[in-house]
Amino acid sequence: MLPKRNPIKTGVTNFFRRVKAGQTIYDELSLFLIIIALLSVFVLMVFNLHRFALATWIPLLVAYWRILSKKRAKRQRENQIFIRYYYPVYAVVKNYYRWITRKSTHIYFPCKECQTGLRIPKKTGHIKVTCPKCKHSFVKKTVRGYRKKLTNWVTQSVKRS
Repeated sequence: MLPKRNPIKTGVTNFFRRVKAGQTIYDELSLFLIIIALLSVFVLMVFNLHRFALATWIPLLVAYWRILSKKRAKRQRENQIFIRYYYPVYAVVKNYYRWITRKSTHIYFPCKECQTGLRIPKKTGHIKVTCPKCKHSFVKKTVRGYRKKLTNWVTQSVKRS
């Protein structure tokens, strides 16, 4: 008589064999669904909304269903549709984050001719800027340039009196 096999152990073992063989579909959409599930659990814990706890399982179950699916072509099409809408939003958020983090060290301003966004370091004083798009050149003052001009003006006015 054969010994009884544990179905859970067999399922987990088969899952890791498929992962090792590269037969699972782990893509951007699945990762996004897992992150959404984790964030929703965190939000529900913070705001003490336990009656919505079942809803946090939905994106997690869909993600694992996608990962374990054998219909690779269909899952890849779903992922391509997701990427088409996800990456433009991701690019805007990423650029806004960069702008916020670099705002303390750089000055952002538009080109005088073509309105292209340009940036220069704050501690440069007077700097000659050339737009990479229209090749228009002009001189731009930064915070250091205004401070230098102000100190020169103050020292000259002190010398006069």
